[in-house]
Amino acid sequence: MSKNVIEKRRSKPHIPSLGMNIYVCVRKRPIFEKEVKEGQIDCVSTANPVIRVGEPKFKVDGITKFIENHDHVFDNVFGSESTTEELYQHSVQPLLDQLFHNGIVTFFAYGQTGSGKTHTM
Repeated sequence: MSKNVIEKRRSKPHIPSLGMNIYVCVRKRPIFEKEVKEGQIDCVSTANPVIRVGEPKFKVDGITKFIENHDHVFDNVFGSESTTEELYQHSVQPLLDQLFHNGIVTFFAYGQTGSGKTHTM
C-alpha cells in the first residue's frame, strides 16, 4: 500500500451537521478515466474526517523522488466511493427542520469547474 493512502480502518463515523454554527464537509471526486489514460495518479486519499494529499518532491540531491503527505481534518470527509445520498443524510437532511421553521441555512459549494458541485447540490 502506498504511504500516501490512509488506512480505511482509521476512518470514523460521519457526524450530523445539526447544532453546528459552521460545518465543513469535503467530498473527494474519483479520478477520471481520461486522467488515468494520461498517466496521472490519484494523490488524494480519505478516511473520515481526514483528507491526505500527497505532494511529489525531490530530495536535496535533486534526483531522489519522494512524497510528502499533508493531512487536513474537517467535520466530515466523503471519499470517492461515497454516494450523494450519504452526503445528504449527514449534511443536509439534519438541517431541513430548522430551514422549514424560519431558520437560516446556507450551503456553499466550492471546487474546480467540472468537479461535481452542481450534481452534488
